[in-house]
Amino acid sequence: MSSPISCLSILVIPLLVTSLFYDVSNANQDLVEKVCTQSTDHDYCVSVLLSDPEGHTNVLYRLGLVATSVSLNLIPDINGEVGNALIGVTNADVEAKITSCQTDIDTIYTIMDQARTTAGTQSYKEEAKLLASAQDKVAGCNARFPPNQSPIQSSTSKIEKLINIVATILIMTPKS
Repeated sequence: MSSPISCLSILVIPLLVTSLFYDVSNANQDLVEKVCTQSTDHDYCVSVLLSDPEGHTNVLYRLGLVATSVSLNLIPDINGEVGNALIGVTNADVEAKITSCQTDIDTIYTIMDQARTTAGTQSYKEEAKLLASAQDKVAGCNARFPPNQSPIQSSTSKIEKLINIVATILIMTPKS
């Protein structure tokens, strides 16, 4: 028969271990909340950062790397959405604008890949320049269409939000 102490320890030890992980999880969630509160779209920011298991970090620098990596995973899908917008387009001018935006999004992917590399080496000034370049590409794409008439606005908006998340983390990162 088991002693009352061993039975009690079977119950208490898992609770202690769980509480340790709970505190770390709350710290991680607090960092994500702190970042996302300052982003342009809180809910999208939270879903992006927590979509990757690495997003459960309590280190801002690491969270920035996660945000850039997640962006690299999402941008090809977003570019696919842009490609789907070409289906049924009969206006050659609109088709050319969308196709040009696809090229810009491919370039944004390359820029964000470079941004991840510079973030990994903590070259924050270079990363900021790259993010500005990516934002310029999105703005150029949006400017091809009259205001509120872009058939790909929802797609370019997602890229703007991704860039904003990374930029928000970059601004929050202490510079040495």
